[in-house]
Amino acid sequence: MPTQSILIVDDEEVMTQALTVLFQNAGYATEAVHSGQAALHYLATRRPDLMVLDVIMPDMDGYTVCRHVRQHMDYIPILMLTVKDQSWEKVLGLELGADVYVTKPFVYGELLAQVKALLRFATCKQNPATAERPLTFGALTLWEQQCRVLIHDREIKLAPQEFKLLHFLLHHPQQVFGRTTLLHHVWGYEQTEDTRTVDVHIQRLREKLAPMQVIQTVRGFGYQLVDPQDGQ
Repeated sequence: MPTQSILIVDDEEVMTQALTVLFQNAGYATEAVHSGQAALHYLATRRPDLMVLDVIMPDMDGYTVCRHVRQHMDYIPILMLTVKDQSWEKVLGLELGADVYVTKPFVYGELLAQVKALLRFATCKQNPATAERPLTFGALTLWEQQCRVLIHDREIKLAPQEFKLLHFLLHHPQQVFGRTTLLHHVWGYEQTEDTRTVDVHIQRLREKLAPMQVIQTVRGFGYQLVDPQDGQ
């Protein structure tokens, strides 16, 4: 299997070097650029397996780069990495299409775990398994090893965290989960992060699963997967 590649986009030389060492020691090939414009120039001719994208850069911020990639290019996993920690900034990054939003300072092991999860999702989409018993819920069918979701015969394209969230809910139909619990089980956060991350992904899932309305808000508690017949 070819070595997976990571594009690091960060204007801080020290951070770029630290991430390069971290990822190369984990067995990944890396390239680094130091501006948003340089990132778009790189992506015009090459396609990394994943991009680690800083938000605050002098010429073009990471939000603009993320928006451009999602609007004009095939899917690339994007992990946004920044010192910004306001909840609205995290939500903006996710709404623009980032898969994961990690705030500096961070734990290197946790960052590497997020990278591995994103790359694993991308790999299984490119190399689907041939034999697998899917999870079903009404007209909804999910193949875990293939990272594939169907509603009737229509394939639904989900980002990695959306897929993991739906997979978790399908394993626990009718059960109500709070946002903090979902952050722990789906995102792997040991301590409470901004729970609006969950709300953004729930909103995305609802839009992509429409017209099926299978994810219900339980006011004051969280979310649950409900009988799809109720939303047909």
